[in-house]
Amino acid sequence: MNLNKLFLKHCKNNQYEINQNQLNIVNNLKDFYTDNFNQNLFSKLFKKKNFRLGFYLVGDVGVGKTMILNFFFDNLNEKKLRLHFNEFMIKFHNFIFKNKDKKNGIDLFVKDLSKNTKLIYFDEFQVTNIVDAMILGRLFKKIFDEKIKVIFSSNVKIKNLYKDGLQRDQFIPFIKILESNSYEKELLIEDDYRLSNNKSLDRFLSP
Repeated sequence: MNLNKLFLKHCKNNQYEINQNQLNIVNNLKDFYTDNFNQNLFSKLFKKKNFRLGFYLVGDVGVGKTMILNFFFDNLNEKKLRLHFNEFMIKFHNFIFKNKDKKNGIDLFVKDLSKNTKLIYFDEFQVTNIVDAMILGRLFKKIFDEKIKVIFSSNVKIKNLYKDGLQRDQFIPFIKILESNSYEKELLIEDDYRLSNNKSLDRFLSP
């Protein structure tokens, strides 16, 4: 998949300004795709030892994070799932409740998840619920153990997730798991394309 060419076409078709910082992120996503989805026998033999299953894109509001990750997600021909994180956790808690008599509920949930998806996309990822915060380490360790890929967009760097939250010490294992299993990239753009009055920049708007 020629992601760069597709992205340039995507920008042209939607009359988006082309920004070099965004192009750099697309190049990062191309590498992420190659590592995880597009490996031939030769590349598998020489696979990078430290390749990662997560891609965490952080940046301020309005810089184009969602537009880029939507573009990437929509061009993947893989089993995939796009959910708001809160919706995902509701599904998780419902599953655990329905299977409360069974042991290893997290393992069962992730095994079931892996049957239907190879990649999950969380847009505007953040953690505010203490119950979720306390179990995310075990949950995402299992997700990555099952080789499920995850892409995130967020306004918060990984190290600052759930900052000043209650019992944050129990959240630290999740931060370490996310850092060790994800490429964290920051998208820096001076203009907020959602707020700009310049009509040429307003074209960055994405549903």
